[in-house]
Amino acid sequence: MRSLTPLWPVVVLASLGLLAAGCGENSNLDPVHDRYKALPWICDLVSPATASRVIGASLQTDALSVETTGYCAWTYRDLGSEGAHPLERRLSLHVSLHRSSDTRSGSDGALEELDRLSEDSPNDFERVLGFGEYTVRSTTTDGVDYIIVVGNLNLKMGYSGRDVDAAGRMAPMPRDQATQQAEVLAREVAANTAQA
Repeated sequence: MRSLTPLWPVVVLASLGLLAAGCGENSNLDPVHDRYKALPWICDLVSPATASRVIGASLQTDALSVETTGYCAWTYRDLGSEGAHPLERRLSLHVSLHRSSDTRSGSDGALEELDRLSEDSPNDFERVLGFGEYTVRSTTTDGVDYIIVVGNLNLKMGYSGRDVDAAGRMAPMPRDQATQQAEVLAREVAANTAQA
């Protein structure tokens, strides 16, 4: 018969460690204290009025959500118009929920994901102030990307588009227009998330 005696010190130390963790000062490591317990309805983070005005009036929406991650995509395409016109506008919003663990808070997890996403991207991100708890932005060749942290949620937003010019050629949407419209969307996403 195998002796369990050598395991006794391990069990005692583990119990003391759990007791110390429960009595510790950092209550943020408890999932009960995470601001968001579940993902918000992602497609509701952009109002229908804003989506129609900024993306396009006749748009399609696609969504998927599982326990701690999900996305919503809004797509407008105009294949029937002639002359110079917006051909396509696309907004995608990926949201991740981070829960506290024994070693980090859910909010820290959301910030760590922001760091990882921005470091893994081929684009340079810059800090943006004024919305969300921490927000970075990157201008790409065809649009603008944002990563926004609100509580223990990480929201990665991408806005892009293509136009048809007067000669009938496809071209990226004007950079100033992309930047302005993406900021409108990002501010609304951050505000609606904070109210969710």
